[in-house]
Amino acid sequence: MPRPGAGEVLVRVRAAGVNFSDTERRRGVYDPPALPWIPGNEAAGIVEEVGEEVGGEWRGRRVAFWAPRTSGAYAEYVTAPAGALFVLQDGIDFPVAAALPAQGLTAWGLSHTATALAPGRTALVQAAAGGVGALLAQLLRDRGVRVFGTASTDAKRAFIRRLGAEPLPYGPDLPGLVRAATGGRGVDAAFDSVGRPTQADSLAVLAPYGELVFFGEAGGSPAPIHPDDLYPRSLKVSAFWLATDPPERWASAREDLQRRVLDGRLRIALGGTLPLAEAAAAHRALEQRRTAGKLVLIPPA
Repeated sequence: MPRPGAGEVLVRVRAAGVNFSDTERRRGVYDPPALPWIPGNEAAGIVEEVGEEVGGEWRGRRVAFWAPRTSGAYAEYVTAPAGALFVLQDGIDFPVAAALPAQGLTAWGLSHTATALAPGRTALVQAAAGGVGALLAQLLRDRGVRVFGTASTDAKRAFIRRLGAEPLPYGPDLPGLVRAATGGRGVDAAFDSVGRPTQADSLAVLAPYGELVFFGEAGGSPAPIHPDDLYPRSLKVSAFWLATDPPERWASAREDLQRRVLDGRLRIALGGTLPLAEAAAAHRALEQRRTAGKLVLIPPA
């Protein structure tokens, strides 16, 4: 049983989110952990105890959280920093709540902080059927942005269309398809969590003064980009990571995401809920690109 330290709470986990970064840490690709190690830095549940410097009113509250430098959410109990907590609103159940913190806040940050696309602008979201991609496509659409989204199968492209985006396949035809759909101009922003396999196409689809925003590298680290490749269209390349700011920075975003879910503007697509004992199967599904939406683990009651 973990014990909450100063500024932390103890959460009884009712649902734990599974993220691709969990698989990368497990494989030692990204931020290799010291062993022994319990994966998971995102969950939803009920606060059972509080540490020093945390008010007792937190006890019994329904919460969710994502915290970049914690782990242990694939468990029945986990500690989390109080500053990272979502106070769950009525109507948000635990599996949906577990899908909001990491991917919801990342999508919100990409659409509201890393960029500020105005109505009528255009964007490409690579891997738009994934957890972040599906939420980002909806948040951009809600801003009045025309969104194109890539996916690898007909079923995933149908899912993207249901989100209000225009589905496209990966591959060498992608830049031509985007330009044909935009009157030869291209898009104002491309959001890429895949990395090296999609990097060239993400740059190729950009309109003059367009921006490529990296927020992951599921397919491998992007290659270095020379400024000479950017000059002809005055392109920008940037990156976004949720942990750049302290968790308190995202307090209003946590409330906004829940309001959007409750009023139907943001659809949380659960790719599946699995018992905690099947965490390995969840990782295999993510690594083999067999998922659409968010995978959630459910600990024993």
